Amino acid sequence: MTSLRYLNPLQWGRWFAQFVHAWAVSIPWDSAPKAIPALLLLLVLLVTGVIAYSDGNRWRSNLMGKQFRTAWEADDFETAELILRRQIKDRPDDTQLMFRLGLAMQEQDKKEQTTELMRRLVALRKHEPAARWLLQNEYVGGSWNELEVSAQDELGALLTLLHEENPKDFSVKRLYADYLIATHKEEAAIPVLAQLAAVQPMQGLRAAAIAKNAGQEGVSSRLAEQTLSAVNKLYEEEPTNARIGLAAAQNLLFLNRHKECVDTLSLALKRAKTPEDAQMLRIALGDAIVAWVTYIEENPNASRDDDDGLKSLQMLQMALQFAPNNPRVLTLVVDRVLKAATQDSEEINLIREALVKGTSPGIAHFIRGTAALVNGDNETAERHLSLAVEMLPRSGAILNNLAVAMATREDADMERALKISNSAIENTPNASPHFFETRGQILVKLERYDEAIPDLERALAVDTLAANAHAALAKCYDSIGEKEIAEQHREAAEERKAATK
Repeated sequence: MTSLRYLNPLQWGRWFAQFVHAWAVSIPWDSAPKAIPALLLLLVLLVTGVIAYSDGNRWRSNLMGKQFRTAWEADDFETAELILRRQIKDRPDDTQLMFRLGLAMQEQDKKEQTTELMRRLVALRKHEPAARWLLQNEYVGGSWNELEVSAQDELGALLTLLHEENPKDFSVKRLYADYLIATHKEEAAIPVLAQLAAVQPMQGLRAAAIAKNAGQEGVSSRLAEQTLSAVNKLYEEEPTNARIGLAAAQNLLFLNRHKECVDTLSLALKRAKTPEDAQMLRIALGDAIVAWVTYIEENPNASRDDDDGLKSLQMLQMALQFAPNNPRVLTLVVDRVLKAATQDSEEINLIREALVKGTSPGIAHFIRGTAALVNGDNETAERHLSLAVEMLPRSGAILNNLAVAMATREDADMERALKISNSAIENTPNASPHFFETRGQILVKLERYDEAIPDLERALAVDTLAANAHAALAKCYDSIGEKEIAEQHREAAEERKAATK
């Protein structure tokens, strides 16, 4: 039992207290004052040592800082790197020193080492200057689609970090919004673009477009109205600024306020200071009228006019006056004139002829020739389309229609028609099934059935071409001995023709 005392912590505490008491009693307190000078000296030496050590470190740090600045100003980046590495050895957690080391290595063309160091700073310390360096040196100016998946992920992480650290940095905010859109996070981009609109008002319209595509009609309208209000204030301050006027018109067009859009562009055109501004506004005015015509035709209840076809032609006539070479205007003019080709209204005929005269001679001949083709006047069609080809030799649509006109004549030169059809396809990137149907029908007439089949099968995708294409395919398969397939196409052709009656 006696040995158990040595395991008892209370016993050990009692013994320690006895020791302290005995030690204190044994001190000759009467002589204690004699030791005070020695104690004071010891204290002074201790304080002096601490100060000396501290000042020594500070002095050494200041000296290396001065050496670094001297080396950097002298473009001695190798020495600057050496000094920075010594400093980092003393202060391994100093991110600013590590960042400076990266800059020193960059100046020595050590790109890979610099990039690795900056990535380490971002990954371990979320160092903002390093993130900016990576953004500027690795990604700005590049294309998102050309980046590998790992690089896209890194860019996203950098922009997220920088946006969180500096939400008021609008240059980063713009890039962050682009990143969200590129990664199909459009809804997350809407509030970012709305904030960006404070300094770049048209970003609000961009946000409105995204909201509209996402089905957020109320948000879209609100953002577009806010953007319009901001742009109108700028336009009041600079009424002769063509680009601000164009921005206001774009907002009005987005809101389907077409008349106000056209009026705004017309006024801006009158105020234009340079030929370049005037040309830009004319193109925009033509596009706006095209959009208005399209809107009226797609939304018949939006117009109070009894004859929207007539109104469309009248508006296109105005569009041609402002933008006679605008491709969108010309495309719609051709389409609408051809639609009106069989109408007998005297007023429509007058406007149609005015439209034809308002276009370039090549387009005018194309319109007249195609209209004649629609009406079965192949001789007139070929004459005008031949003239159009001379003026616009690389127009696929003109060449295709000319091939049709030539192939449907009684004394048709089918080999020449085939060459023109081939030229139409060669001169038209992503040629439509109409072009292949033309060539297929010509090849059938030339009895080159194997070559005709692929072209005719491509034409089946278009409802208006399918009946004739099925009939021609039936003939082709009959001629090469595929009777069962020929019968299937014959039945399909009859069904299509019956459905259109």
